[in-house]
Amino acid sequence: MKKEIDIKLLNIINTLVVTQSVTKTAQQLKVSPGSISYALKKARSITGAHLFIRTRNGMKPDTTAKELSQRYQKFTGNSIPPTFSESATGKNTLNIMTFTPVEMMLAKIVKESRVWNSDLRFNFFPYDSNSNDRLERIKNGLIDIDIGSKLPADKLVNKIKLFSTPVSLLANQHSGLEDTITLIDWQERKHAVWSVFSDYYCDNLLSSQNVVKHMEERKIAMISASIINMVAFCANSKCIMMIPDYFAHVFTSTFPVKKLSMPPELSLKYDCYFHFSNTLFDYEEMKLTANEIVSHFKNINQGNQDDFVTPP
Repeated sequence: MKKEIDIKLLNIINTLVVTQSVTKTAQQLKVSPGSISYALKKARSITGAHLFIRTRNGMKPDTTAKELSQRYQKFTGNSIPPTFSESATGKNTLNIMTFTPVEMMLAKIVKESRVWNSDLRFNFFPYDSNSNDRLERIKNGLIDIDIGSKLPADKLVNKIKLFSTPVSLLANQHSGLEDTITLIDWQERKHAVWSVFSDYYCDNLLSSQNVVKHMEERKIAMISASIINMVAFCANSKCIMMIPDYFAHVFTSTFPVKKLSMPPELSLKYDCYFHFSNTLFDYEEMKLTANEIVSHFKNINQGNQDDFVTPP
């Protein structure tokens, strides 16, 4: 920081962190909204940080704003303005970034667990394959939970490995393919590619070079970021598509597709992680919900997938 922030400015930042609204902050502090905007501009100049990001759900504080808010609370001995104590302690929106199969599984978890009776609202964001962008969204408070490929290490973000799974294939139920296809089948069939996924890996050093070669030489018929589009396409064509085996049951129970094993020469895996900000621990209901979500996914990882099959 260029210089110290005075207590008045810290009070404004703290109140804005709690209310997430310039108008409500102005009402609480009995000043004009313009004064709050001016103070925020001054604070940005001093800290060199953006502090708050304007979203449809309000002004979301970044890491610096949260740290300044905590500094104010420690100095004054007050954690939250009394007028807004309920909104501060009872954050009711859980922002989650993940991909479609996880959304489908989470919907079932929410509907059939304790979470269904809570006041939490689940807000899903489209999955971003850029790991640095995903990390910044968690650190800036825009995302509470990120479920996907492993993110770079950061002291402000926690991670739990949800599962490690082999990679399988999906194909039309009447494709004429055996449950385990051959390398010739792989080479002759056209492929549908779910572009969000690029984090498959081979854990065999000797075969990894050939795996890369066969992946690059696939006959690709269609590429899309929408897995629903790709599965529907496979269900109505002779194409095959790769998918983490962990998610296969979600689609074989809802689409006329079947799961096939990859050719033995193309053994691939995928690891999935549950990332969350340290601030999640500040909200009891969100913390308990996150823990329940992790427990359910761990249950699937132990082989109890029948509980998560969606009826056709």
